[in-house]
Amino acid sequence: MARFSSEQPDQGQRADTVAYGRSDLLGLAGPDVREIIYKPDDPDRSRVSYACGTRMTYAQIAEVIPCFTPGTRIATPKGEKPVEDLKIGDRVLTRDNGIRFITWAGQKTMTMQDLQISANMRPVIIRKGALGQDLPERDMIVSPNHRVLVVSEMAKLYFDESEVLIAAKHLTHMKGIETSDQPEATYIHFMCETHEIVLSDGAWTESFQPSDYTLQGIDADQREELFLLFPELATKEGVRRYRAARKTLQKNETGLITKKD
Repeated sequence: MARFSSEQPDQGQRADTVAYGRSDLLGLAGPDVREIIYKPDDPDRSRVSYACGTRMTYAQIAEVIPCFTPGTRIATPKGEKPVEDLKIGDRVLTRDNGIRFITWAGQKTMTMQDLQISANMRPVIIRKGALGQDLPERDMIVSPNHRVLVVSEMAKLYFDESEVLIAAKHLTHMKGIETSDQPEATYIHFMCETHEIVLSDGAWTESFQPSDYTLQGIDADQREELFLLFPELATKEGVRRYRAARKTLQKNETGLITKKD
């Protein structure tokens, strides 16, 4: 059981969870979690320590588990394919590097109980056309932390980059993008040799990017398989070299370049 300390612990709060506000609950159960330090007066200074030595701050939680859901259609050289049908060795179309091979794929099912406990993991629906230019081409459902490519002159003005990645949960203030109340969700992730931007339901979104935080968010057997295929990802240096394809905006930065509903 993880060690938990809080200046003002909530009544009945389990030692393996940390609450941040009314609707943001992060489940942290598991043997890898060594210590949880929660500061109610300053959540951004709260942190989670893992047995491997990794520390995760509240500000870094946005990086956990970026995934598609079944039914999302991914562009391949042979046409669009449902993401659940993709496997290692299949090829996908990428924005930066043309045709790339899938090097690893996995999935994680969030049951009704899981989503009740960790409400912040509820999927996000991006309605047809909500991203502009009639994109996505159909309603698309992704995990809340799945990042969408946004092309914007305002991004160029504020961040000196016209293309940025934004987590789906940070776009829910926009018309046609909302948190789903579906009872359960299956999250599917696939990885290429490098972090890629791929066509999903006609819109550009990210492939899986392993990091200290996303690797904590997948099942142990999937993590072991990933390390067998890519032993370098078991080291901090190996993870560091797997860089994001674009700059990722935080929630407060997203408001500078997106319009409210």
